[in-house]
Amino acid sequence: MPKQRSLKSAALSRRGFMARSAAVTSAAAAAAALPVHAAGSDMLRIAMVGCGDRGTHDAIVLLQSVPGVELYAMADMFQDRIDASLAELRRRVPGKVNVTKERTFLGFDAYKKVLALGEIDIVMYLTPPGFRPEHVAETVKAGKHMFLEKPGAVDAVGIRALLAASEEADKKRLSIVVGTQQRYAPQYLDVLDLIWSGRIGELRVLKAHWICEMVDWHFHPRRPEWSDMEWQIRCWPFFTWLSGDHLVEQLCHNIDVCNWVAKAVPVTCTGLGGRQCRTGPEYGHIYDHFAVEYRYGNGLTMIALAAQMYGVTNDVCNRIEGTKGVAYVTRGGAHIEGERPWHYQGAPSSGEPEMYNALAESIREGKPVNECPRLAQATMTAIAGRMSTYTGRAVAYDWALKESKEDLRPARYELGPLPAAPVAMPGKTPLL
Repeated sequence: MPKQRSLKSAALSRRGFMARSAAVTSAAAAAAALPVHAAGSDMLRIAMVGCGDRGTHDAIVLLQSVPGVELYAMADMFQDRIDASLAELRRRVPGKVNVTKERTFLGFDAYKKVLALGEIDIVMYLTPPGFRPEHVAETVKAGKHMFLEKPGAVDAVGIRALLAASEEADKKRLSIVVGTQQRYAPQYLDVLDLIWSGRIGELRVLKAHWICEMVDWHFHPRRPEWSDMEWQIRCWPFFTWLSGDHLVEQLCHNIDVCNWVAKAVPVTCTGLGGRQCRTGPEYGHIYDHFAVEYRYGNGLTMIALAAQMYGVTNDVCNRIEGTKGVAYVTRGGAHIEGERPWHYQGAPSSGEPEMYNALAESIREGKPVNECPRLAQATMTAIAGRMSTYTGRAVAYDWALKESKEDLRPARYELGPLPAAPVAMPGKTPLL
């Protein structure tokens, strides 16, 4: 088993990767007839890349929900995370864990060792999203199907790399299912059908809220033996190069729902926010509240509110306001108030079991599903809002997607010194 201290010698150049990512390989089309899955069997073998609490939850739900699958390999930066995750997986889904010591890998390049295993059918990317574009591009090269947690990147450079890899995935007939699971939840599907059929009249305002008390989410007091890089990876939500800030990392779920309702992405956005309650350097450099107005260009507006503060009234939802009523939807249910009220009567779902089964079905039936462009749109919408909030400038979605040169991640990946970026200051932080 590799030692953590050996990772410095395996430092990887990120800038070099990004320069090549837009042209993953011109030979991809020649691989369009990939086998449906390993050895023609009914068993689908899964690899986890990223073994934190959320990643372990994802793997448990997939293994519990989908027949004929097994966990075959695991990768993470740190051995303690693999050990804790593996113990929980063996406790919760003991009959579906077939992981050996030889198929657990450590380090920045651990995912490449997973990709070298010919038996793997699906790679689950459950790492901080700052690593997502590299992972996706390399996995497309290797011809593996994927599940990607959201968001898809942390900056526009990463989004462009993600979209380039997505195009190659289509040529290779690879499935990429993403963690915007509301798209599979029955209460969301039902209420959106009613909205589109005119139940609440003409749409006026879309609202995306993720207001909560998750101040210490993934917070770990720094240990003396941790380098800057290790500390930042272990506390990844508090560093924009890893998480995108919580507007991107969390609210992108509900921003995606608004784009889904609108069947469009916004044209422009203007944001306000700051760092009022979570101010110490131990909390990295992210904000603790955001308010962003997005304009779709047809008179439709989205109001996106996000906060991580103690004492706030928790409100994680979407509200869709029309001329004849208001639709309200969460992972716990849905209802409509107004001229034609309605309540969802079925059993609400997170959408996760349906999502994982759709991925397995697409592979077994040889009918690939690629949701990567949708992930890119939701993530880019959130990134544009963060850019506007950090700089105090209005941001056009199309400009940000095509022209922004903001590239947040470090030049090299190595477990060593990495000074934290300064807290963004509207009016002083440049719009890149």
